[in-house]
Amino acid sequence: MRYANLGNWSWNVGGKGMPVLPRQSLNGKWRVMMDEDVLQALLTHYIGNKWCVFLKKSLHRVIERIAFWAKDCGIPEEDQALRRYYLNEGAHRWTVKKGTEKERHDVYKDHFFLAPMPGREFQDAVGYDDDGDSDDDDYDESTINLNGDNNLSPKEVKQLLLRTLATEVLMGRAFDGEVAVVQSDFLWFATSVSHNTIFAVLRFVGFEEEWINFFKNFLEPPLDMLTGDQIRIRKRGLPMAHIFEKVFGELILFFMDVAVSQQANILLYRFHDDLWLCGKPDSCAKAWLTMENFAKIMGLEFNKSKTGSVYLVEEGRTKKPEVVKVLPEEPVAINFLVLDPITGEWTINRSHVEEHVAQLSKQLNGAKSVLQWVKTWNSCIGRFFSYTFGEPSNCFGRKHLDAIFQTHQDIQSFLFNDQNGNGNSVVEHLKQMITSRFNVSDIPDAFLYMPEALGGLGLHNPFVPLSLVSPHVCEDPKLLIHAFLESEREAYNKAKREFENLTESERRKRFKNAFPRDEDTGTRHYAPATEGQNEFFSFEKYTQWREYTSDALNTLYCRLNTVAFKKTINFSHAVRQELNKLSGPPANLKELCQGNIDPEMGWLIQFYSSELEEKCGGLSIVDRSFLPLGVLKAMRKKKVAWQMAL
Repeated sequence: MRYANLGNWSWNVGGKGMPVLPRQSLNGKWRVMMDEDVLQALLTHYIGNKWCVFLKKSLHRVIERIAFWAKDCGIPEEDQALRRYYLNEGAHRWTVKKGTEKERHDVYKDHFFLAPMPGREFQDAVGYDDDGDSDDDDYDESTINLNGDNNLSPKEVKQLLLRTLATEVLMGRAFDGEVAVVQSDFLWFATSVSHNTIFAVLRFVGFEEEWINFFKNFLEPPLDMLTGDQIRIRKRGLPMAHIFEKVFGELILFFMDVAVSQQANILLYRFHDDLWLCGKPDSCAKAWLTMENFAKIMGLEFNKSKTGSVYLVEEGRTKKPEVVKVLPEEPVAINFLVLDPITGEWTINRSHVEEHVAQLSKQLNGAKSVLQWVKTWNSCIGRFFSYTFGEPSNCFGRKHLDAIFQTHQDIQSFLFNDQNGNGNSVVEHLKQMITSRFNVSDIPDAFLYMPEALGGLGLHNPFVPLSLVSPHVCEDPKLLIHAFLESEREAYNKAKREFENLTESERRKRFKNAFPRDEDTGTRHYAPATEGQNEFFSFEKYTQWREYTSDALNTLYCRLNTVAFKKTINFSHAVRQELNKLSGPPANLKELCQGNIDPEMGWLIQFYSSELEEKCGGLSIVDRSFLPLGVLKAMRKKKVAWQMAL
């Protein structure tokens, strides 16, 4: 009924205002939220979700139009003709499968373009930042990529972004001798955007006035600030954490994506109002000027504390003064990683880590039970620090993995320094806590690390996942690039020999196919001069369009942008039998099916299997019927709230 009467829709609060309260999210950030009527909230969310799906599909079709998006111009006809002549390119359909440029744009469209908007109806919209509202115990990877929508969680998008930037930095320095990275976001974007800006954009894209009137009523609710003052009407900004924040916010910023692509021919990696550029310094500078102009027109302001750039050049090259003058000066950082402006390596911000470890220490000390202590530990060490250092990946190399190892060692040295009886390690500390509270001794390590299904506490060990990827992480990504450059030179020399070995008739035939006569003028466009027809083109010409023509380069790009694989766990015969018994009737613990056990837990089960067999007679530590399942379920649902912003 309310939907059928949208033309007369209002908040219908009867002369009162909707309560507006500041609320602290689980990651420690404070946000001002309004308390909507439940039915109104359901209606507006339904309408907003419908518009999100429609706009996302429509705008995806728009950017497929090269003339509009100007994402690239491809290889010019002259260079295509020269490559047909010298390399016989295009003679076979399979000459090129997928170039790096297409791979780059496919990843952008699938995972970054309008990422916060749901791609289908009734799909949860992606959060704008790593709010930390999801818990590691509740996270289910089966919810990812449903129906082929390629939707990643916010943390996965941030990790993909980090790997993409690292890969682009490596390749830019290796192939162009220079690269720039720019980072920024808007200051109070959701709460400061002008309603006039929103309505102007809506009219520009063709929204009917009936819908704009509804949106106006939605955006201007009567608000009660609970300060005793009069009811106030919102005249600026969007409601926080609301589906319409994504509808209007993404639609406005879409035009910045387009402007950057059209003006600078570079991709603007954007996750809501968090912005990144990476590419040739000239292009980044031009894109940044475009973004500044966009912000001025839209009445927006960049957050100077989160705006910075890094301009890297190889030895023997100098930075262009006109580019340096344009780019912002502050550093570039993502989570706890900072891009070194000298070496171009991503390093861990130790001072930032120390601040959060100090907060973790306070919250661990404030835990009122062993289960709460473990929950807090797992939330920070098992989830937060597992992604803020960056996942071990080929683009970072072993040096990055070693730095993560060392940082986790330093964290535990800070937390457990044998002062005040806190032990020298997390295991020793937790055992002391259990002993002092329950007067038990000889606690096996397995009890701490085994999952709840086996009667354990499920304590996270941060060193296990790092150890599992260690055998597979790339030693040095620069070596992979060096190997590619050598193979590229060999391929050039081979192509040159093949061209020089052509007979005169073969060369004339290829010449005619590569440079057909114009039917009107009779000329062969782009054909080299007679003296140059027998001389193979230069290596610079050969590599000029490698991002469009080289399968090997695309393979290198994808390999660098890949997370290091985790070592597969091979269970012993005895462990397999025990797991089969526990996962089958009568226990039916499906989480203990071998296919459902993640590598980290599999490693722990195999490692502690002998100790469990000796002390418990099997993998199960206690009879499940004696476990306080209700208490454990309640503890799982309880979130860990942080007192500082993570």
